[in-house]
Formats: sequence, C-alpha cells, structure tokens
Amino acid sequence: MTAAYRLRIDPWAADHDGAAGRLDLDEPAAAVDTKVEGSAWRALRPPPARGERPALAFVDGVRRIDCRFVVEAGDRRAFGLFGSFAVGAATSNGRAAIVREQLGRVAATSGGFRLQAVEVDQRAVRAVYAPETTAEDDPDAPLRALQNAMRRAEAELAPTLFAAAEAVFGDGPLSSLAGDGPLVGYVKRLMRSYLPPAEGALLPALAVGERTPLFLVRGAPLDRYSWYQRIGQGRAIDTALAGVVRCEVAVRLGLDAARALADLAARELPRFASDPLRDARAPQNLFPIGALETHLRHRLGDPLLLRRALEAQLAAATGG
Repeated sequence: MTAAYRLRIDPWAADHDGAAGRLDLDEPAAAVDTKVEGSAWRALRPPPARGERPALAFVDGVRRIDCRFVVEAGDRRAFGLFGSFAVGAATSNGRAAIVREQLGRVAATSGGFRLQAVEVDQRAVRAVYAPETTAEDDPDAPLRALQNAMRRAEAELAPTLFAAAEAVFGDGPLSSLAGDGPLVGYVKRLMRSYLPPAEGALLPALAVGERTPLFLVRGAPLDRYSWYQRIGQGRAIDTALAGVVRCEVAVRLGLDAARALADLAARELPRFASDPLRDARAPQNLFPIGALETHLRHRLGDPLLLRRALEAQLAAATGG
C-alpha cells in the first residue's frame, strides 16, 4: 500500500452485479452486405465430412468479483474491485481435454486511477492482485476493466492453438480475439439483429446442421464475415430462435476460408449442443464450453476465504 491513497471496502456483496451478463453483447454494425457468398438467400447444408472428425478447440474464460472497494486520495474518489479470472481451452481430437489454463487476479479501478499491486498474505491465502484501470468513471467501470483483462488473456491463448486445430471457437464476438488462424467467434446470445427483415425470416426455419449464407459485417472493431446456424432445437416453450447462434470470422482470412469454416461449424457444432437438463443455457452453451467454465470456476479459489483475507489485509494496512 501507499500513503497516497486508502482503499475502503464497499459493503455491498461482491455478487451484487447487475452488469455481469451484459458485457459481451454483439458489436454494432456499420453496414451489412448479404450477397457476398453469391448464393440465393436460403438455408445451406454443408456436405458430409470426409475422413476423421476434425480437431477443434474451444476458448473461454470466467471471472468473479472478490470484493468491491472505493479509493480515497485526498478529495478524489474512484470505484474499484478485486477480481479473479481464469481462461483455458477445451480440445476435441479423438478425446476431450482441458489445456493451457491461466489464472489472473486484478485490482481494477475507474477514472484512470492505477494502484500498486496488492499482495495478500493471510494465513492459508496468498494472492497478488495486479493493477488494472480504465478511464471511465462510473460504478461499473472496474467490472469492465476486469472483463478486459480476461479477454486479453483469451486473445493471447487462442493463437497458441492454431497449429493443432482446424478451428478454434472463442466464446463471444471477435472484439478482442486476434490472430490470422482459423478463429471463429461464437455468439450464443442473439441480442442484436444484423439482417434485414426479409433475410432474418430465414432464421426460425433453419434445421439443425443448416446455416445461412455468409454476410459481410463492416464496423468496429473489425470487418468480419458472419453467418447464423442452428445447432439444436429448443424446448416447446422456448422462442423459435432457441438453438440458433451467430458465428463470425475476420475478413482478412478471405472468403474461401470463411466459407470452409462456416461449413465446418454448421456440420460439427450440433454434436456439442448442450442438454437443458444439465445447462440452463442449452442448447447454445456448448458442452465443451460448459465443462470448461465449471473447471475454471474451481480454479478461482474459495470466494469467502479470499474476501476475508482481503479485508484482513486492508485492515492491517490502515491500522484498523
């Protein structure tokens, strides 16, 4: 710690987090071209696979708020949180495996206020929270800083899998995922419509294993080819779009590579669709991603022990 500022615990529970589910929404599109694949706008079913199943990888991360705090530095105040995240990959290549796990902890602050690293050493709990900040100054800004740290770790992990996989699926849009390999952004929550009404009418009619033609999406953070596909059927009480997901690849891969990845995804992803008896986000939350999330959450450690250790550390630093 330093005498230049003090950290005061926010008494709200760490999981009182209304924005937690809204940080990975689709990016807005500046323009959409539905004619890039050159086919009529209709459901497309890829040809059957030849030979063995392709090697696939699925990248995802989980995050958690361990404790919220407020920074006090003279007349200046900033919002903050201690947060943990873990990223990793699930691979499918004849057998399933979880590989390349990474754990991170950050002391995230708003308003560009950067802390020193916070080292926790309390009984059985030892952890280091690295500084992370954002220029934004609202109460949810530290959560976005935590999210950004996790997404950077995912972006660094994905390219390390290209050599051993025919496709790497990143959970969420391509906003921060990078690399020139076969990277596919997998968007399971359809919060924004990218298609005009006439083209969008095709989505509920898609059968399992079918996709739309590719369409070009121009706009921040990068231009990408995208498509919708159905990976499974929802329950009778679900919306007609249950089981429909959107995928995207960077335009720089080229149209032929994008078409090949779209066919691979339409053909292979339905076998990974989850079961509503096991996953409330079924069928869109793929089995490998769900299993990876469960595994990574265990890596975050006991939240109660971490919070108590953080409170003890701050109390010792302030003489409380």
